Amino acid sequence: MTIELSDVGVTGLRTAVARALPHMTTDWPWGGLLLDLDGTHLYAVATERHTLAIGRAEASRPAPAWRAHIAAADALSLGRFLDDTDPRDTVFLTYAEYGDEGVPEVRLRGRHASHAVPLTGNDDFPDWREIAAKALEQPAADEPVCLTLRMLQRWAAVGEQATFSHRGAHRAVVVTADDFLGLHMPCRIRTSLTPALDGWHQAITRPRKDTAMPDTTGPAAHLRELAADFRTRTDQARTQARREREERERQDIASRASDCMERLFPQTLGLGLSPEAWQGYPGGQEDARPMAVAHLGEGMFVTYERRTTALDDPWASSYDVVVLLRPCSCGKYIESVIDSDYSLALVLADAEIVTACVSDCTPSGEREEG
Repeated sequence: MTIELSDVGVTGLRTAVARALPHMTTDWPWGGLLLDLDGTHLYAVATERHTLAIGRAEASRPAPAWRAHIAAADALSLGRFLDDTDPRDTVFLTYAEYGDEGVPEVRLRGRHASHAVPLTGNDDFPDWREIAAKALEQPAADEPVCLTLRMLQRWAAVGEQATFSHRGAHRAVVVTADDFLGLHMPCRIRTSLTPALDGWHQAITRPRKDTAMPDTTGPAAHLRELAADFRTRTDQARTQARREREERERQDIASRASDCMERLFPQTLGLGLSPEAWQGYPGGQEDARPMAVAHLGEGMFVTYERRTTALDDPWASSYDVVVLLRPCSCGKYIESVIDSDYSLALVLADAEIVTACVSDCTPSGEREEG
């Protein structure tokens, strides 16, 4: 799209970007940072699928609406530049079609320095307004909610206070503060919390009993230190082994995907996709298999998995599964299994004919944390 932006002053950009960056990813297809101006406010948006952060800054004057996507590395550089500015200062933005690197860029001018940020031209970033609107439509719920503690740390960048509103089982928790809106997908609660709560209720209401102090003269204290040290070293070794295993899985599945394209799609994907185009993802938990993903452009992706006919059969055979994901007119994705150059050609031809949703698509941008 055409971007019209010339010396537009924005107040609060440092805070808006700082709040969004902790939620940014680098390897997800929607990685990076989105700057979105609606005419009066500039929004900084980042997501890594489980959380979505939307920081808002105010434009000093009305300006034409525009949006621009920034790669993750350049977004971090933008954050460092803004960290050197005063949060109350106005930062002026200007769009340049050809920057120093020969690509479009947004130039920022502060009180004491200037900075240029290259733009990617990526149009695959999710419709954050639609996602947020769907979450806000849900009424607040009184039931317990399970959140991943590691992801909770990201909300510290919002400031000293924020409000969390739960919207029901498996629906996004809404996070709000001044000039900020966020979404946090909850965990799946596989067991009831009632027994655990009952245990705590009994513990804090049971009359206290006087107990004798334990004997500290024996070897128990030293034994605890030895056991704690052993556990620490074991946990560290397991963590390192898991990271190495995941890295091997990433490289192996990406290599298998590239080989599969050359074997099953020698005239199409085998020619159009280089080995570097594949991004591998480890298997994880719950028997999830490693997966490789390649971006084809025009909102389309191709995924590769290596599956087994029966997980509990030692004589089971493995086979390749290649899926083409293409955007549906409703904003979701249509998944099509392909196994040859010809089947790919049929799916792509069908994509040119079908212009309306046929209810054969899957949710996009609404994956839950398992």
